[in-house]
Amino acid sequence: MDLIDRYIVAVGRHLPAPLQLDVVEELSDSFRSEVEDLTQKAGRPLTEGEQAELLKKHGHPWLMASRYLPQQHLIGPSLYPYYRRALVMVLFWVVLPITLIGGAVTAAYAPDTGYTWVRALGAAWNGTIYSVGIVTIVFAVLEHQRVRITALDNWQPSTLPEPQDGRPVPRGESLFALIANITFLFFWTGLIGLPAVAELGAMPVRFVPEPVWSVLYFPILVSVALTIALSLADLLRPWRTRVVSIARIVNALAFAGIVIALLRARHWIGVLAEPEFADRMARADYWINTSIGWTLIVVLGVTLFDLIYELRTLPARREVGA
Repeated sequence: MDLIDRYIVAVGRHLPAPLQLDVVEELSDSFRSEVEDLTQKAGRPLTEGEQAELLKKHGHPWLMASRYLPQQHLIGPSLYPYYRRALVMVLFWVVLPITLIGGAVTAAYAPDTGYTWVRALGAAWNGTIYSVGIVTIVFAVLEHQRVRITALDNWQPSTLPEPQDGRPVPRGESLFALIANITFLFFWTGLIGLPAVAELGAMPVRFVPEPVWSVLYFPILVSVALTIALSLADLLRPWRTRVVSIARIVNALAFAGIVIALLRARHWIGVLAEPEFADRMARADYWINTSIGWTLIVVLGVTLFDLIYELRTLPARREVGA
């Protein structure tokens, strides 16, 4: 038995019994035709080394066999867009916030803060692995069971917008921004209250916002309201026109100024506790305000990135009569 025969037998061993006969016959015919062509070109039978080179081009028997299996992917193209969106939401809107907030709160009252953030990053890594694994398993099961997500099946082609001047904006992006900013607006205006924290690590405590929040209350309110209006405009008309882009640039500049003003305050939340907890109160105050400062820096970076992107993609002014 030459190498090619041994290769075909090895491929068959990696296949389920119902497929073995058909696949082996197909491969035998294919290789026989390929060997005949190479033999005619060489004018002699192929050597064992030449047979080996031919088989290497086709890949390992296990890989060759996998091409004949009914399912060639863990998550198919019909579910992959939902899978990718689910991963983004879980990682950036669940794992990351929990890591930052949990790490800050843990560091606030931990007796040994030297390795607090190392432990927090370790927990974030484990949380990421678990989250990605769970989401992947769920979608793999859906794929294996041939489940289809039909939420977008009822869309109407007649609702597609006419091509217009400007940059197309995904409606999903606009909808997410709209929901996020409306939620923040409810919180900022007091319609939704945060749960009161009366104890931190067995220490009776009270958190007091610094005056800078009162000073910037209305500027933040106006900026968030304008962001909601612009997100609604993008949702209704998913083409970023010059007017909307300029409004977003102005709002981004104003919001960047607000964030810079907040950063200059250097202290945003006061932590009040009994004098007997002075050391732990100081540690809690430091870590909580440090985490807020890091968060503001990230927000400023994202705002500046969005500002630069809007400037680079600003639609050109249309000529009169064009």
